[in-house]
Amino acid sequence: QLLNNWETSVSNLPPEVTTETLLQEIQDRHIEIVDIKLETAGAPDKVTAIISLDTGHAGATALEKRVNGKYWHGRMLSAYALRDV
Repeated sequence: QLLNNWETSVSNLPPEVTTETLLQEIQDRHIEIVDIKLETAGAPDKVTAIISLDTGHAGATALEKRVNGKYWHGRMLSAYALRDV
């Protein structure tokens, strides 16, 4: 359903991050993940994860609020929820 077609972007992840690490971290928080894509966009030391979620706006925003500003593996993370179009 389109209502459940949301993503949360998490940026400033460390270069050693893996989809498995993120999946484990997020699964601990009971959020259903559809897919995780890792991107570097020309800055290999700053990884961005695009996390596709089987949730609506409220779930994507909840993940955003939980992650945004969190200090994780020596880095301050930023996150935002977006509609996957």
